[in-house]
Amino acid sequence: MKDATELIKALTGLAWPLMAGVALWRLFPLIKEIVRSRGFTIKVGEAELSVQEVSESLIRTTADLQGRLASVRAPAASRTLDSVLWVDDRPENNATEVAQLRALGVEVTLAKSTDEALRALARPNRPFDAVISDMSRRERTRTNRTAGLDLIRELRAQDDPIPVFIYATARALTLREEITNAGGTAVVGSSTELFELLRGVGEFPTQRT
Repeated sequence: MKDATELIKALTGLAWPLMAGVALWRLFPLIKEIVRSRGFTIKVGEAELSVQEVSESLIRTTADLQGRLASVRAPAASRTLDSVLWVDDRPENNATEVAQLRALGVEVTLAKSTDEALRALARPNRPFDAVISDMSRRERTRTNRTAGLDLIRELRAQDDPIPVFIYATARALTLREEITNAGGTAVVGSSTELFELLRGVGEFPTQRT
């Protein structure tokens, strides 16, 4: 049994490099055409696609890979991750991750401040299964470097148990202990780890069997 467990761990550790290789192999023709093209359409085989269509295809492919990797690493969840609230004053920084979640069937609502997030969370019959937040935000004409931590403390003061993930820079990772002590669910710096943790909250709708 121990040998089998070690083998599973080893294979799981190899999953991401293997899937990354598969992704590059599948996406290379499209990436090459994007780089080569100077217009708004790209020739792919016999078809001529718009840049938007190619971009959407890339998002769907990478989303599928993110979801599959998360399902390999995260334990099976008994519920579905239907909706998340993403709090960031610069949502463009997370455009790819948001698009990937939406491609996996997750409804993503954006908020640019702690106040906006709290209003969304206070709505009757709120739909959110989890909150994703950055750490530092510009709020009320000033930069609040602990905005994500403040949001967690406010929610826990209200006895709100919703999972809150801080998705931020290396600085936030140094505050991991303080964030978790305040009631934060986890602090992550990579989209792969974020998707894995979200998969622990609930299965992605498009991958639910």
